[in-house]
Formats: sequence, structure tokens, C-alpha cells
Amino acid sequence: MPTLDHADLAKQLADARNSHEQIDPTPYDTIATLAEAYQLQARATESYPSVRIGYKVGATNEGAQKLFGCNAPFYGPMFEKDRVAPGANLSLRPGVLGGEAEFAFLCGTDFPTDQELNINDLPSYIESCHIAVEIVGRRTEGEGLPSLHCAVADYGANVAFIEGPAIENWRSMDLAQVAVSAKTNDSETNSGTGAAVLGHPLNALLWMHNALKETGQGLKAGEWVSTGTCLGVIAPVAGSVEIEFSGCGTIGYQFS
Repeated sequence: MPTLDHADLAKQLADARNSHEQIDPTPYDTIATLAEAYQLQARATESYPSVRIGYKVGATNEGAQKLFGCNAPFYGPMFEKDRVAPGANLSLRPGVLGGEAEFAFLCGTDFPTDQELNINDLPSYIESCHIAVEIVGRRTEGEGLPSLHCAVADYGANVAFIEGPAIENWRSMDLAQVAVSAKTNDSETNSGTGAAVLGHPLNALLWMHNALKETGQGLKAGEWVSTGTCLGVIAPVAGSVEIEFSGCGTIGYQFS
């Protein structure tokens, strides 16, 4: 099999993300390993004309991992250019797979790159916890989810990040027990809890720290980590979506 031209494939992904167009999935479906997929993701991140503001964590529950054929989460970059405010009116373009209700942590200080942490260590590194939405999708042509390696290379399937309000008393709450429900055009479509995110959203943050540490990197002060969906993917249909995080607040967006 010929060696893939990462520079060319990364530019295609960046151009497709920038122009909101879709491209031929064939070369991306031949990515042989997860390591190669992350290498291509890194090149695509460098090629995209925006500052990376943090990371999304995907496949943080057994159902999603089964769909992707994996047994662990994956991550992708999020960008300033694609950060939008709650209530945003988003274009329902080809490749958009829907919205995910998530908890997102804003890092308050740099994470160590050579130190083991546990879940109890994490709050001291966090500035704030927010309710949030990640819009997910694909730049490659096709229906439904892409393959795992294709999704990882393609910015971890990230399309946009909707930053919701901070949860004032999150440190005294059990985020795993927070009930989350979504309505599309006033009809309930999805429900779940924070426990859907690796048992607790902080576990996803810890996983992200460990994944970066393995490559000699670390989370930085001011970076976001959006930790994975609490209720699956909210189907992309025209109209309004409102998500309630019980005791934490509400957040919404629209597709047109």
C-alpha cells in the first residue's frame, strides 16, 4: 500500500472544514493505525486557519465505542473560529451529525506533563466547569459515522463548540448524577446523565490528561476540554434545540 501524503490530506481536511464542503473519504479510510490517524490530525490542525482552544473527547460511553469499534475514547481539537454562543443559528450542512450535551472544563493552570494524577487532583487545575454543546460531523462524504481512524484524523469529528454558562457550585455537586434532557422543537428527543461520560465527566478529563502525557504534552491554562455526550447525539433537524442540565442551567441552539 502506498504511503499516504499527510500534508496533502491534511490540507484537504482543513480546506473542507473552512469551506464547509465534503471530500472523498477513500484515502482516509485506508489509514492503517490510530497513531497514524493522530499524526494526520496534528497536520490538519496546523493547516486550519484558527487557534486551537482545547480538545473534545469522544466515545466516552460503551454505546459510542461499540459504534466506532473501539474500546477507549479518542480526542480531537476545538478551534476559536468554531466557538459560538448559546442560541446560535447554525447552518444544517451536509456532514453535520448533530449535537451533544456535554460538561466542559476550562483549565486554570497547566497540567503536569510527567506526573500521574487521580480524579481528586483535578479540581485544583480547573478554573470553571460549564454546560456546553459540541456539534459533531464529518468532512468526508458518506452517511452516518465515519470509521474510527477517519474520524480521528478528521478533527475527531468536531464541527463547533457552544460554550454555555459556568456551573457555580460544581465542586460540591456529583456531576455523574446530573440529569440531562434535550428537546427539539419542544419535543423531548434525548435524555441521560453525567454518568454516561466514563462514569463521571472528570474521568474524561483525566483520560485526556493521560492521553496527552503519553506523547509528552499537557493541557494548558486557558484550554477547554469538552468531555463527551451525556445523552447520545441529538439528531440534526431544522428548528430549535434546548438542553436542560438539572440544577446547572439550560443551553440551546438552532439549525436552519
